[in-house]
Amino acid sequence: MNDSLAWLRDPETEPALSDLLCGLIRDIQLILVHPDLGSAAKLGAITQTVDQLAPPPGPQASAVPAAVSVAALLARGTSTATALFEELAGEQIRIELTGRADRPLTAAECLELRASPGTHGHQRTGTLRTVSSGLVAAEVSSVVVPGRLPASALRALGIPGPGDPAPRPSAVPLGRVLAGLGGHRESLGARLLPDSARSPGSRAIVESKARMWVDGAPVALASEQVTAEFCQRARSRLASARDAIVPGLQAS
Repeated sequence: MNDSLAWLRDPETEPALSDLLCGLIRDIQLILVHPDLGSAAKLGAITQTVDQLAPPPGPQASAVPAAVSVAALLARGTSTATALFEELAGEQIRIELTGRADRPLTAAECLELRASPGTHGHQRTGTLRTVSSGLVAAEVSSVVVPGRLPASALRALGIPGPGDPAPRPSAVPLGRVLAGLGGHRESLGARLLPDSARSPGSRAIVESKARMWVDGAPVALASEQVTAEFCQRARSRLASARDAIVPGLQAS
């Protein structure tokens, strides 16, 4: 926890400080109301969550400011994550689906999407990858309420309409389809995590969550885990992206 406090006081962290703290508060609130955790377990989970704010040590720790900037853009921007990633990559993004299924929304999802209990959603999971260079930008998951999107959007996403057979899988990201409908993103939090899966203790990834809106109605929940490699690739384009996507956000 001391490492987290020291890093939060670092001037390089300042541009994203409010966003990181908002994500931390949201995570702690969810822990506190968790019905299956006792007091000791909640305290341990809160401590672990706070510790995740500390930057990973090691020779590549200099990449952390880039990850901080990506987290801030996801937390403050209202454009879709796909649009942000394409701006940072300088090329188009496609999705490689790893799963898709119709399922009932959970109670929490119904609450966040303002849907009645028993409402069904369509879940898509996959990998966002740049079209030309093949770089993995993020692992993503989304839950869409099909009844709130037009038939053309459902076809583009490969989501079956009522009573229709399942169409072929689609490589079109959710963000691109929603952007075409005038949709926007409402951040539900962004934070940094150690890149333990790829290079333990040396780099940071960005985890973010959002609610997607079209015509004043929430149509989907989305989450992203942005790779450390993509944050490093985006470093040279971060300054222009800040100005274009979040005016007034100063460079770290």
